[in-house]
Amino acid sequence: MRRWFAGALLAGFALCPSLVGAQVISPIASSQLQNLATVKDEIKAYYANGSYDREVAEIESDATRYIDARVAAGVRKPAVVLDIDDTALLTLGYELEHDFAYDPASWNAYAAEHGFPAIGPTLALAKHAQAQGVAVFFVTGRRVSETDLTIKNLRDAGYTYVQLYLRPLQAQDHAASVVPFKSGERAEIEKAGYTVLETIGDQWSDLEGGHAERAYKLPNPMYFIP
Repeated sequence: MRRWFAGALLAGFALCPSLVGAQVISPIASSQLQNLATVKDEIKAYYANGSYDREVAEIESDATRYIDARVAAGVRKPAVVLDIDDTALLTLGYELEHDFAYDPASWNAYAAEHGFPAIGPTLALAKHAQAQGVAVFFVTGRRVSETDLTIKNLRDAGYTYVQLYLRPLQAQDHAASVVPFKSGERAEIEKAGYTVLETIGDQWSDLEGGHAERAYKLPNPMYFIP
């Protein structure tokens, strides 16, 4: 499923998709690096002081306005595509409990025992879109082995949707990036006759590959998924 810790913060530069896999040859002095504990404290404060909530609300408000404009224009079979983790559901509780570390076993155990709360602005957008006749689809990097757990997580958080797409097992899909899977599923939604108004995610890999009129990137300083 994932993942890299927010290496961009640790290395002192913003990691963008074009740099993934590139060799950084410029020398880095210790004075250029932030202390790991300081970075973690800054991330915790970002969530605790309301900065994350405000930023997400602003992004989702713009996304909602775009939906309304396209519906008013009479777009045919409108749809929105949402990622799940840290787009629709907030995994911060797990991150804090495990000090921003990750392993599949502990993550699945936490998801099964505690679940994850809805990210309020995303849930509001999804419900507003559905009230306007817009179909909601979820396309997630979670593997198909997590289907039942994912359905429960979404249901418990209050989401309904037309279809849920989970990534195939690693034996069938071992690509280094999730982009081919996610953009491919958006293409399939288009083939079914839908107009994908927007795709919303917390990773650049949620958005790349086209097959959506607009792409909205939510903040996530906790980890990176290629």
